[in-house]
Amino acid sequence: MWNGFEIKEFEFEGKEAWIVFPYSDSADDKKKIADADGRWLLKTEYWGAFPEVEIEMLNRGFHLVGVQNISRFATEEDCERKARLVKYISDTYGLRDKCVTVGYSLGGAHAVNFTGFHPECVSCIYLDAPVLNFCDYPGRMPSEECEGVWENEFKYAYPGVSRAMLLNFANHPMNKIPVLKEQRIPIVMLYGTEDMSVNYNANGRLLEMEYEGSDLLKVIPRQLQGHHPHGGLYDKSELIEFILKNSK
Repeated sequence: MWNGFEIKEFEFEGKEAWIVFPYSDSADDKKKIADADGRWLLKTEYWGAFPEVEIEMLNRGFHLVGVQNISRFATEEDCERKARLVKYISDTYGLRDKCVTVGYSLGGAHAVNFTGFHPECVSCIYLDAPVLNFCDYPGRMPSEECEGVWENEFKYAYPGVSRAMLLNFANHPMNKIPVLKEQRIPIVMLYGTEDMSVNYNANGRLLEMEYEGSDLLKVIPRQLQGHHPHGGLYDKSELIEFILKNSK
């Protein structure tokens, strides 16, 4: 069981993967599953972390899926695996051929890069304090945290890419934002006004500026909150309503 729901763990292309079912024998829950009409969430990174919103959507009949990544930095290889996973989940479980991506922090980098490569796989995106600019994280200097992440993770994800090369780096999630806008992908984005880990002005603000004037983007500040807890709104009704409306 996963937070009171049935979970199936399986291997997908050599990586650990999970699907959580909203199954119940009650007539009430069967109606919720019918109302969800095969809709599902794809948690792009940090499986199991800050699951409150995912639990709420499971309670509304959605399924929840995740797959292990090679890197937290949204490489094309990880994005392509997700595209094949979407097809597998749709074919195997009879769910929709588009998912709702859920991306917290570096999971946001995955959600945006994946959608940029495969917009046909995504109905809408839920982001929370997303990393969209690798010049800021982990490229920011001086920063002991960023330096450790750069040396121990980023250099393995993108061998041969130096900080100087980041200015022209094609795989920045922010470079996929025009594709998302062109494809009219709806996005709801939360951020903490006191976030010291992922600078909003260097990350989420770029998305907000690109979508300016569009009703496809809803931005929800988490007042006086830092990077954590993700999804840390007292009242999540706006967020839930956006997902329900834009995943139809």
